Amino acid sequence: MIYPIPWLSPDPFLELIDVSTKDRHLRFTVKSNRISANCPSCHSISSRRHSRYTRLIQDLPITDQTVILLILHKWFCDNSCCSIKVFTERYEWVAPNGRRTLRAEKVLRKIAFSTSCLAGEKVARAIHLPISHDA
Repeated sequence: MIYPIPWLSPDPFLELIDVSTKDRHLRFTVKSNRISANCPSCHSISSRRHSRYTRLIQDLPITDQTVILLILHKWFCDNSCCSIKVFTERYEWVAPNGRRTLRAEKVLRKIAFSTSCLAGEKVARAIHLPISHDA
């Protein structure tokens, strides 16, 4: 089954904290509840939290625009041979440094590959996935 938004899937590590609307945006606040995470470099498991931070992620619009506030943890990598000392937990539906869900990126790529830059910008704006024509 394909779920309309990622955290409706049976992911035990995400908790939906709040749903709100503000300035015609539908905002979901989602928090990670992991007690450990794998280092993306050496793949060792860490249970030592460093800190947490919030990422603003844009998803495909449900109404005018959908925004996800994703509260993630940073972790220490305790492997002395690893070059990474602190890392952020990862989810398969958003790129490690991405600001959009992978499915929103997929839609934008389809638009980009089938239109010109200016036309693509107009189409993306019309479906509430704004981009810059020179990005």
